[in-house]
Amino acid sequence: MTEDDGLRNEIYRLAAEAEAQAEITADLKSLAVQLWANFDEFSVEDLEEILRDEWRSRGLSFNDNSDIA
Repeated sequence: MTEDDGLRNEIYRLAAEAEAQAEITADLKSLAVQLWANFDEFSVEDLEEILRDEWRSRGLSFNDNSDIA
């Protein structure tokens, strides 16, 4: 398994947990920082964007504290 596969698997796992607990709104910045601890070849901002894309594709709610429009 490559580092990218590991990241992808972890993001899918986090998104699946969020789907199972739909009443919980995810703080993507916090999740990105947690992911960065294990996937530090990516920036926190890159990880947050990857998470945001996955959450949007699944229709999940999240706190969007980013500066990206």
